[in-house]
Amino acid sequence: MSFLKYRGSSSRNRPLTLITPSIVSDTPQARVKVEQDYKKIVREMVRYVGVKRVKELNKELGMERKGNKSDRSLDKQLLDEWDAAITENPAVTRTEVARSFCKRYRQQSVRAVEKRLTRLLQVRERNAERERKLRATLQRPSLLNE
Repeated sequence: MSFLKYRGSSSRNRPLTLITPSIVSDTPQARVKVEQDYKKIVREMVRYVGVKRVKELNKELGMERKGNKSDRSLDKQLLDEWDAAITENPAVTRTEVARSFCKRYRQQSVRAVEKRLTRLLQVRERNAERERKLRATLQRPSLLNE
């Protein structure tokens, strides 16, 4: 954080050192120090980016810990299964693919796998649409006629 400047070696200008608490280092004094350092950082951030942005950042950080992280290798396998099934039989449904995927990879719920597949396909379609828009924008004639 380049906007936090510390000059000199007084206790007021000491560098910030945030460490992950452990059983040994988690003391009331350490907690007070971390809270003081956090307040210093937030004060500087408020001056630098404003109160509204600091609130947004804190909200993002609080929400970041929630929810399950997707298993990317499983997602890739599921999409590969879908692509293979579609090339074999274009009339295949997501439920059929989810059912066979559950049998093959021992997943608990066909419905959950089907929902996961639906979400993955939606993401794929959004990315493809974004790519199409970008290419269309890049292929427009320029105003400079270059």
